[in-house]
Parts: sequence; structure tokens; C-alpha cells
Amino acid sequence: MEGAQHSSASERLKKIDPKYFGGVTSLVVFLLFVFQNTEKAQVEFLWLDITMPLFLLLLLTFVLAYLIVLLVQRLNRKRRSS
Repeated sequence: MEGAQHSSASERLKKIDPKYFGGVTSLVVFLLFVFQNTEKAQVEFLWLDITMPLFLLLLLTFVLAYLIVLLVQRLNRKRRSS
């Protein structure tokens, strides 16, 4: 009986979609990142003086960098096509 339970659990693991596993893993890593970086960070930029959680500052920096990369890639594609 125990062998049957073991094989059914093994079969269920094989049926898990890799995208689902990747999504759950990414969510766990993101939550660990957030909970380990909750202290406040002060940002001074030009006339702005902002205090925000460190994880939010890092996330905002990542998103802005990603958008800049997308913009540069788009401009390069336009320049090559013309």
C-alpha cells in the first residue's frame, strides 16, 4: 500500500507544470526579498527628499532600469531599420 502512495505522489509531482513551479519559486524569493529589506531608506534627488522602505527603492530602481533598457533597444531597432 505504501508503494502505491509513493508512486501516486511521484506521478503528481511529474504533472506539475514547470511554469507553475517557477512562478511559486519566484514568489517565495520575492517575499523573502521584501521581508528582509523592510528598513527605511532616505533618498535625496534634486529637490526631492523621500523616505521609503528599502525593498521599494530597490524595486523601483530595477523597474526604471528595465524601462531604460527597453527604450534603448527600441531606439536601436528604429535606427537600424531606417
